[in-house]
Amino acid sequence: MKKLHIVGGGAIGSLVAAGAQKNGIGNACYPRNIVAMPTEALWQDGASTMLQPPFNTPKVLDNSDVLVFPLKVYQLQQAITQWLPYLENTPTIVLLHNGMGGLETARSLLPDDYPILLATTSHGALKETTSSGKIQVRHTGLGATQIGLAKATRRIPATLSALTQTYPLQANAIALLERALPPVHYQANILTSLWTKLSINAVINPLTALNNMQNKRIAEAAFAETRHAICHEFTSVANAYGYDFNEDDVHEKVLAVAKATGENYSSMHQDVLYGRQTEIDAINGYIVEMAKKKGIPVPENTLLVERVKALSL
Repeated sequence: MKKLHIVGGGAIGSLVAAGAQKNGIGNACYPRNIVAMPTEALWQDGASTMLQPPFNTPKVLDNSDVLVFPLKVYQLQQAITQWLPYLENTPTIVLLHNGMGGLETARSLLPDDYPILLATTSHGALKETTSSGKIQVRHTGLGATQIGLAKATRRIPATLSALTQTYPLQANAIALLERALPPVHYQANILTSLWTKLSINAVINPLTALNNMQNKRIAEAAFAETRHAICHEFTSVANAYGYDFNEDDVHEKVLAVAKATGENYSSMHQDVLYGRQTEIDAINGYIVEMAKKKGIPVPENTLLVERVKALSL
């Protein structure tokens, strides 16, 4: 039986597991801390889904299974390393996270031809603890998931139907995720989607964290100069790597997302608030790292990395 196996007990991973449970898909969760795993999911329509009890340790998976890593980039190395002894049947791996650098981490640990899908989602999810101590995950915003094949080749199938012909197991993985938490859109050039997400996160995440504010305040005039500077630097770096971005379009997209998610607090804001490690290295830090390789100055992003890290000390 094809199953979704979800590593970690974070909000998005728990939501995927709950969606699988709700829609009759075999699923299993493997959190680092079992007692911090949500036991129930609350959907936007008021319905709820009870999650299955999680597992303590990994197990050998079948070739048709799907192993999802909805983790932060800095958590990936340890998580994938833990799973290496159980991947003999090459289940499809899905990397689902904010920021960049996750694929490089996975490739450094897995065989060159290991089947990997890259994904990014705009669904909103929040883990919370009730007054009675119950941990639950709430679906806070309807979104969509972009997913594609992580292949260093120009012969990536252009459509999902074409993918089904050449990479049936990966197409099956996408179909399972579509059933669990729709909609899921196949992207032949998934890296462009990931860079687009990076441009949004590079503005919203650090500014909301540094200023202790909701996403909607990003649009205020007080942050205009910083917004434009981040977008300018991002565009320069992305274009240097062959991605076609326009600075004004990037800025407009940032404002649109800030408005659409206005009442939300970014993940980086929450990490700072609760004293957790942030993903700054995988977001603005990634822009800085890629800029250095091309000799492009990115002073605004460099400063943001330093300031967010200072908050976390």
